[in-house]
Amino acid sequence: MRDVARTPYLRGALLTVLLTSTLYRPLIVFCPVLVKQVLHGDVSDFSIDIGAFGVGGLLGAITLLGVDSRRDRRHLSSWFAAGYGVILVLTALNPWPWGLTALLVLAGVAMSISNTSANTLLQATTFAELRGQTISLYMLAMRGGISVGSLITGLRVSLLGAREALLINGLVAIAAQTAVGREWFRSPAPT
Repeated sequence: MRDVARTPYLRGALLTVLLTSTLYRPLIVFCPVLVKQVLHGDVSDFSIDIGAFGVGGLLGAITLLGVDSRRDRRHLSSWFAAGYGVILVLTALNPWPWGLTALLVLAGVAMSISNTSANTLLQATTFAELRGQTISLYMLAMRGGISVGSLITGLRVSLLGAREALLINGLVAIAAQTAVGREWFRSPAPT
């Protein structure tokens, strides 16, 4: 862990994944609350919205197939993570059921491109002796972040409401990803 933490190039990728999991993924966890309590939808609306997120994820993966493999993935990962923060803010402010569906497609695209780019970067640039540990940290950031983020967001939802909790997540995420991205872009790319 110390070796990975000392490498800014790897640290930026892992922090980006941790941020997307902790602050953005609660959008999907609390989607039923948005659909039912905020937008007054039903189970069919929820199904469409979750399907829209999945379609966005597939579109993001397909998009990445067309990206040159020599391209620096830091920019893709960081910019799409920050874009996901903007989508989260727009989702919190959205008053229309169809708007949530469209925003979830965009969220799926952003999440897929950001996390897949970070994962690709980690696997392609980590020294062989650290690759297993690095991928373990990636999975911890991704899966652990979802649990911690959902717990914290759940507390905010119960105290403030779903819109307000997601708005806070989005604003914090944009600021945090901007800071992580600045440091990450300054680190030298591995050769």
